[in-house]
Amino acid sequence: MPMALRTMGNRVYADFLMPSRLEAYARLLESALAAGYRLISTERFWRLIVDRAVDPNGRYLILRHDIDTDPRTAGAMWELERRLGIESSYYFRLSTLDIGLMQAIGEHGGDAGYHFEELATIAKRRRIRNPNAVASVFPEAQDLFHRNLERLRSQTGLPMRVAASHGDFVNRKLGVRNAAILADPAFRLAAGVDLEVNDEAFMVHVSSRHSDTEHPTYWIPDDPLSPIRRGDPVSAIQAGNPVVYLLVHPRQWHVNRSFNARDDVLRVWEGLTYQLPARHPLRTR
Repeated sequence: MPMALRTMGNRVYADFLMPSRLEAYARLLESALAAGYRLISTERFWRLIVDRAVDPNGRYLILRHDIDTDPRTAGAMWELERRLGIESSYYFRLSTLDIGLMQAIGEHGGDAGYHFEELATIAKRRRIRNPNAVASVFPEAQDLFHRNLERLRSQTGLPMRVAASHGDFVNRKLGVRNAAILADPAFRLAAGVDLEVNDEAFMVHVSSRHSDTEHPTYWIPDDPLSPIRRGDPVSAIQAGNPVVYLLVHPRQWHVNRSFNARDDVLRVWEGLTYQLPARHPLRTR
């Protein structure tokens, strides 16, 4: 079978036909608990770092969810974790907000935060295709980020002092992460952001980092050139790695056909419109 057809077939299966993998997710968490791991949110582990309270003899599994799509499955994962007595972090995009769920997560000891993408949003809006031009819209993206974050804080009543950068096709094309707008310490202070989840000050404490991906791989494979181990987290748990960082996305564990269809159409539309002639700067207010 040609590679393009195989790739398309895998995508159709992952988005519309894949049986639920939530039982496998539950078994993964249970295996970590059985191995003596404390399952902890990103925010909670950051506070341990700041307070110099990380137990050098302890085992930690930092559990993070990026809600790129499908807040309904995110709610199912959270209910599963509640039954297991687990705390974790959930980061929502503007397109996946579920204010009630975010508030419930915060009320029950977890953390709900912002999965932000303002730099990609502005780059797509301006149809910026030259990597050298991206820095010119940093102030605009920072202003939009700050306003969105303040609105979310007001809507949820949550502090949201830890944020997670989303990855978009335009970020890969331009070679710059959305987190670049948080590189300025003065802006972070003004926005009230203590941590972006991939900050070096945080990641230096991580023994292995594992992220799910779509069928048929399921886990991003290990990179022998990287100092941080990846691949299937089960091997890291079995090896007793002191600090395991686990990133999961609801889409990879349960199919929500309507949400996936809308997201697939949006991706195609954004890709097509991004190729149109560049637009002149517009006011954002």
